[in-house]
Amino acid sequence: MSGGISNITLENILVWDSKRGVRIKTATGRGGYIRDIFYRNLTFTNLLVGIVVKTDYNEHADDGFDPKAIPSVENISFHGIHGRDVRIAVRIQGSEEIPIRGISFTDMNVGIAKKKKRLFQCAYVRGRAIGKIFPAPCESLDQYDEQGRLVRRSTSQNATLPDYDV
Repeated sequence: MSGGISNITLENILVWDSKRGVRIKTATGRGGYIRDIFYRNLTFTNLLVGIVVKTDYNEHADDGFDPKAIPSVENISFHGIHGRDVRIAVRIQGSEEIPIRGISFTDMNVGIAKKKKRLFQCAYVRGRAIGKIFPAPCESLDQYDEQGRLVRRSTSQNATLPDYDV
């Protein structure tokens, strides 16, 4: 993808016995955008990682890519994510050059297969967790209660990213 993708809704999906449930990847040199993507009612069973969003996936078809083509990744929503036997629930890996903005999680309960320290991983991301989220969301996300009231503002270094609208 080197142009853009937007306004996509994916819903009522079951993913089982796989490495990943959802995977979004891009890198410098791709350009374009990934925005306004909505996931609803996802069920995961026996996965390595439930959700992966990665902006430093440095794999190109050839050497003819433009290193100045910087993609944007924003407004990705996950609502109603459930599952069991997942080793890492979420891995959101933005980069300094390509941060992820406006990601949100609502109504999430993913049972973990093995006890690990970091079950919800984030880097260079700005977003929010709304309502009950399990496992506990990373500190890079603002936390809101079920009525949409701010409970805790992000305290990580990622809080310096510009604000967003979700």
